[in-house]
Amino acid sequence: TLIMTETTKARKRSSIFLRARNSFYRSKGERGADVDTLRGNSGSNFENEAVVTRGGSGLGFFSCFGKTNYSGKKYILVKGPHIFVFNQATSSAPKFAIPLKHEIVNVHVSKGKTQIVALETGLGDVQYEFRFDLSENDGIAKEFGRVLKEQILVGNSDVVKKKLGHRSDKKSSIKYADSIGLKKEEDQPEWQKDITTKGFNDMRLAQQIL
Repeated sequence: TLIMTETTKARKRSSIFLRARNSFYRSKGERGADVDTLRGNSGSNFENEAVVTRGGSGLGFFSCFGKTNYSGKKYILVKGPHIFVFNQATSSAPKFAIPLKHEIVNVHVSKGKTQIVALETGLGDVQYEFRFDLSENDGIAKEFGRVLKEQILVGNSDVVKKKLGHRSDKKSSIKYADSIGLKKEEDQPEWQKDITTKGFNDMRLAQQIL
């Protein structure tokens, strides 16, 4: 009876995530992946508000092309090897998702009541910065950094397992979050490095035309 009960519960959970996933794809990513659904039964790895900035804090070279960093206070949720970025905690789906695989986590020294955690490439290029308010919890940024390092290892392990053809033994809530994350990766804002490269190419093209 216990085995049947657990099997029934597992099927029910899978059905819930299947309906949510179908809603997500029918709406083209606009609903079906709210914070509560992404938490699932096992909860999230991390949740909090933070100011999210694409690339470093400075505008740098690419500002002359009329581009600005994507920034603003968002609600972020980490579930498995993805950071889900919501406009608000009540949003029906994340605005975009950030994959965690080979990045370096840099927890900056706190300044007053704020602290920045940067997600960088192996070469030190800043992909994202997350600025936390420490007023209510002075350890929130460090906790975020710890979780990111942990989930980057998970992301690396997933890549290896996939290459080796190993079957996934993840829970249905993790599989659901992974599927949403893979789709929402496509909605990430342009990275400063990509914009800078495009800017140089546009300048070269303009010089050739002239």
